[in-house]
Formats: sequence, C-alpha cells, structure tokens
Amino acid sequence: MARRLTRKQIKHDEFVTVVDHGMHWLSQNWQRVAIVAGGALAAGLVIWGAIALLGSRSSSATASLSEALAAFNAPVGTAAPADAKLKFATDTERLAAAEKGFQRVSSKYWLTEQARTAKLYLAAIASERGDAAQALRLLGELTAKHRDDPITRWAMADLVRLRIAKGEGAQLQKDLEAMAAGTDPRLTRDAAMFQLAVIQERAGKQDEAAKLFKKLVDDYPESSFAYEARQRLAASS
Repeated sequence: MARRLTRKQIKHDEFVTVVDHGMHWLSQNWQRVAIVAGGALAAGLVIWGAIALLGSRSSSATASLSEALAAFNAPVGTAAPADAKLKFATDTERLAAAEKGFQRVSSKYWLTEQARTAKLYLAAIASERGDAAQALRLLGELTAKHRDDPITRWAMADLVRLRIAKGEGAQLQKDLEAMAAGTDPRLTRDAAMFQLAVIQERAGKQDEAAKLFKKLVDDYPESSFAYEARQRLAASS
C-alpha cells in the first residue's frame, strides 16, 4: 500500500518541480535571457553615463560663464583698482572679451541654462553697441517659447523695452495683454501692465494709460513698477 504523503512533503515536491521546470526553460532560452539582461545593463550604463556627462557639462558651463561674466563686469581704464585681477583699458576691449566668452558658452554648452544666460548677455552687448537688430534677434530666440523662468522674463522685458523704443509698441499689445491677464508667463502681470500703460501713453491715449497705471497701483502696490506708476499718475493729473 502506498504511503500517504504529508502536506510538507507535497509542498517540497511542488517546489522541486517548479525549480526543475525553470532550469529546463532557462537551458533552452539562455540566449534570449542573456540578450534581455545585457540590454538592461546597457540601458543602465547609458543612463548613468548621460547623467554623469550632463553633470560634467553643467559644471564646465558654469565655470566658463563665470569667466565671461568676470570680463563683462571688469573695471575699465583709470577706474580700475591697481590690484584688480582683471581689468581693461577701454569698454571696447571689455565687451570684446566678454562677447568671446559668452559666445563660447552659447555654442559649446547648448541646451543648458548657462547657454541661455550667455545669449541674454550677448543681446545686452549688442544693445550696448547700438546693434538693435542683433539684440532683438537673440531676445526673440530666448522668448520664442512661453516658458516661466527668470531668463525668459528678463529677455522679454528687454525685448519689450527695445521694441517700444523703436516705435513697435502697438505690435506687442496683444501679447502684453495676455501677460497682464496671466495667460502668458513670459512677463509678470505687473510688468506687462506697466508696459501696456507706457504704450498707451506714447500713443497719446492718456486716459487709457492712467487707468492702467491706477490698476497697477491698486492691484500690485508692492510692485517695483508701482512707484513709477504713481509718479506718472501724479504728473498727468
């Protein structure tokens, strides 16, 4: 008569069977397993390498940007302290050195925030030299995407200022209205409202400008634009 198996023995036999089937399948499919495992390992190595590369690029970009900023902010001529580590005889030399540094960051470290910052300063250099067309081109590239970050807002503020100075304020009105309403993040609402008021003021629409200045003061009393808005309201009353 066959002996009766205990529950413990049955579970042991089931485990052995599963392991046996698993080893058999592995022996038949080891190449596929090796490919999958190798692919996962390769993907992991690629991701790790990409992270390491991005970290290295960011560090190098920051160092290069710091060098360019040092040249941009360096003292010039007789105003330079005798012990200054970096100084230039003229503004022309200072801007040339800074431009070279910013161009290097912009071209070598593309797709980084440092490259975008460098482009912002290249626009400032172009503007300082009186090359409004170049400045507007660079600022246009920085503001083409509706991003919500300090670089975009800084670039947008400069772009609006330059275009208003060129008499192109009316062409900006629709975009500025969207920014003032908060649906376009490229400029803060108070800044957009102030620039809209300036455009109306330049167009001779004093009443419309006054309404915008008053709304700015009422809605954003702590804004950096509120003081000048109050001054313009006082001057027009």
